[in-house]
Amino acid sequence: MGEKIERILKTDLKSILNPNIWLLIVAIPHTLFGALVPMYQTSYGSNEFSAASYGLVTAIMLLSIYLFSSGKSLARMTAFLGTSVFLWIIFVQMLAEGGGFNIEAELAPPFIYSISLNVELAPPLLLWGMLGFSGFLHWNVEDDENPNGKKEEMEDDGHSLDEILELSDNKNDS
Repeated sequence: MGEKIERILKTDLKSILNPNIWLLIVAIPHTLFGALVPMYQTSYGSNEFSAASYGLVTAIMLLSIYLFSSGKSLARMTAFLGTSVFLWIIFVQMLAEGGGFNIEAELAPPFIYSISLNVELAPPLLLWGMLGFSGFLHWNVEDDENPNGKKEEMEDDGHSLDEILELSDNKNDS
């Protein structure tokens, strides 16, 4: 039991914030509670149904990033999607009257500033914020396909690109 705790404590932040893991952590609850359940509970054409259908499109984007990308492209798309949804949630709550997000400032001494946030916004903000942060943390990660850092030669029917270029130069000389 002590070895497990020690191994958990020795894990670094970069391995905890793996974009692949965070894509799944965000995609599952977002798909269920942000898209499918609201679409099932509301009638077609309502504002809630439209918002839930947007949530379904976002869930498909999360799944496609997870399935069809890797390395730098996965990290960068994850960073942009996570950060954009995070900022969108805050922006919509700022514009909506009674939306649960208030910023107040007193412009006379003692200059009291207060920011209040609805507690219901904490889970989606935390999930989308961590998703964006995981992407930014792995922004310049090396691709797993090429761990040595050597440039791979393109193969076409067993011939490398250099051999093809040499054959082309030889034909031009003749």
